[in-house]
Amino acid sequence: MTAPVNQLWQQIMNLLREHAPATAREIRPPGPAEDIGELQRLIGLRFPDDLVEWWALMDGIVDRHDQRAGDLVPHAFVPLAVRRVHEEYQRVSESTATDPTCCGPGRVHRNQAGDDGGPFCTALVPLCRDITGATLCVDLRAGTDHGVIMTMAPGDGFSATHWGSVTEMLTEIAERLDAYARQAELPYGEKQPMVNDEGMLQWP
Repeated sequence: MTAPVNQLWQQIMNLLREHAPATAREIRPPGPAEDIGELQRLIGLRFPDDLVEWWALMDGIVDRHDQRAGDLVPHAFVPLAVRRVHEEYQRVSESTATDPTCCGPGRVHRNQAGDDGGPFCTALVPLCRDITGATLCVDLRAGTDHGVIMTMAPGDGFSATHWGSVTEMLTEIAERLDAYARQAELPYGEKQPMVNDEGMLQWP
């Protein structure tokens, strides 16, 4: 049975404080409710409950600090503050063409959540970013995979990851951090995360 978001996040933070304190220090306190509300109104589609719950527990990592924060999310992603999500969504919306096979007028989408496409879909909410400009996004389109985590890279479009939700992503982080702390083997040949000499979490 999957643990709730608040329990997963508490486990992650406890492990980070003990084993990767530099990363733990850079995670911001809960996102302001008004920022989440403004973002919801901008996008106009329902956010999954676990996304809202995670933002209610933390407000990402400030972009300019990401070089001293390490990587909270595999592979080399850091979570964005809610205001930065707002800015990034507006920037991409204004500068990138939408998927002609999906995005119609009035926020209508022809494709289902989890469907690949490109270059951009207005139902994708950026959640995390890496140094190349690629983002992890929550897919707000309708369908059984509503809330799936997508990866979107400039010029490459978007496609589904193996995480079906924010909860699944946090579950993997918690499990792999716990395995690192116990020096336990991971299934399916997965590699342990690493912590450098400065206390920053890094993923292989």
